[in-house]
Amino acid sequence: MIKIMKQKESKDSISLILSLLAILIPTITFLISSPEKITPAMITIFAFIGIFLLIFYIYSNIKPKWAFLTKNLLQNNREIEEIKNSLKQNVLYNDMDVRLRVIENLLKNKRGQIDPKIIFWILLAILLYLFLKSIGILP
Repeated sequence: MIKIMKQKESKDSISLILSLLAILIPTITFLISSPEKITPAMITIFAFIGIFLLIFYIYSNIKPKWAFLTKNLLQNNREIEEIKNSLKQNVLYNDMDVRLRVIENLLKNKRGQIDPKIIFWILLAILLYLFLKSIGILP
């Protein structure tokens, strides 16, 4: 985008130089060739043409830069909003992560919980005892 703007600026500068030359060459030749025909109306016309060229040059330079800056500003605003949203999501994620760690620590430190393997071994021992008693090995 910046490269395109520089190309446009160079084209605008060239067009301004050509315009000034187109104004200055006839003016200088008119002043040199017939200075007695110079009237205030002629000077006013040349001045208005020069002022018009100056205003056109300023307008042609400011308008593309203004459009570029406006577009850039809108893009930056969108990026800032995206960053804010991602930061909010990170804060929520970190908050949930902390809550999950607290719950995990509470579950780790919980006493009185029986391991299911112990219950399985106790049931297996009872069944073995009943089996041995039913076949007559144990009284």
